[in-house]
Amino acid sequence: MRAIWLWVALFNFLVAACMGATMRFAFLYEIPGLSFKAFLHGHSHGAMLGWVYLALYSLFIGAFLPEDRQKKPLYSRLFWATEVLVLGMFLSFPVQGYGPISILFSTLHLLLSYVFAFRFWRDSREGRTHSFALARLALCWMCLSTAGVWAMGPIMQSALRGSEWYYLAVQFFLHFQFNGWFLFGALALFFRWLEAQGIELQGRLQGRFTWALGVSTILTFALAVAWSNPLPGVFVTNSIGVMVQLLALWWLRALVLPVLPRIREKVGSWNYRLWQVTLFSFIAKVFIQATVVVPEVARMAYTIRHFVIGFIHLIMLGALSLFFLAYMDCETKLFGRLQRYRAGLGLFVAGFVLSEGLLFGQGLLFWARMGFLPYYYWLLFGASALMPAGLLLIFSAVRGGVFKASSANR
Repeated sequence: MRAIWLWVALFNFLVAACMGATMRFAFLYEIPGLSFKAFLHGHSHGAMLGWVYLALYSLFIGAFLPEDRQKKPLYSRLFWATEVLVLGMFLSFPVQGYGPISILFSTLHLLLSYVFAFRFWRDSREGRTHSFALARLALCWMCLSTAGVWAMGPIMQSALRGSEWYYLAVQFFLHFQFNGWFLFGALALFFRWLEAQGIELQGRLQGRFTWALGVSTILTFALAVAWSNPLPGVFVTNSIGVMVQLLALWWLRALVLPVLPRIREKVGSWNYRLWQVTLFSFIAKVFIQATVVVPEVARMAYTIRHFVIGFIHLIMLGALSLFFLAYMDCETKLFGRLQRYRAGLGLFVAGFVLSEGLLFGQGLLFWARMGFLPYYYWLLFGASALMPAGLLLIFSAVRGGVFKASSANR
């Protein structure tokens, strides 16, 4: 694994966070020439494909492949070609939204992701542990999710453009990206880390946990269907998925709780706290999804935008990004300037917690028909601005030898 790859992924995260804060500022003052929807597409594509995808790409190669296979020129070429496409999306989406250039960049990104999945699967074929199985399953979710993207083209060229089928295709992609590829990828890295540290877990429980989480991932897609087809069977399917997901959480607790003291010894107190926030975010995700077994709550969840944004950020920032940052510090020693790194993390976590509180709090006020929080948009902008400020400190804390280290590993 090349350290510069993680540096680039962090840079993409910083750019996406700056774009997010800019959109919050746009609610306070008009920004000439800013198309909010187009800018949002640039922000979301950059965060998902430039940060999470490339972080998983880099960490997967370092964690699961033998050193000789990590050095294959194909992986370096794929990474840099993908980064060029990400930069293209950062520039093209804010200008034209979904237009010919941005669609070209995102389509090419999908094709390169298939190449990565195929090559990684072949190069990791000797792996027999639970973490390897999770990593391959994560790649399967990634490939499955792209069916929603390919469906969008024919839908937009037909009479179904703008219909419920278009939005279902979008939700199919997002659901299996976040709850499949991203989440299972992070879990694969976590279990791989445990294996590398010699921390043994109960094999039977690991299989049950993975099975339950996989089944729930499929069934809980029903919530995305419910907004257009609020039929009893759809809510029942989602409810079964939520119950199975709660069972998966119970088995994860049974797996991890006995080894928590050993984990704390290995990671140190600072990163242990980060992983606690990550675990809390994952638990909150599961329990929030559990509340939607009540049809009225389900309707509230998918009709009030503040809940949708808050839920996405809970997964993206809390359950994923903080885990990646702590994992990078544990495994790669990427952050040489620890005081700056920790100060940046403090700002980032503060911004994340405050923005989540504001989003969910304002959503509850809307649901109760009680209007707006005082100075809501100012407060939300302030909380959002803390995150790119923190990431800038984290980014500047990267070891000065990052380029030297990366060239030595080529």
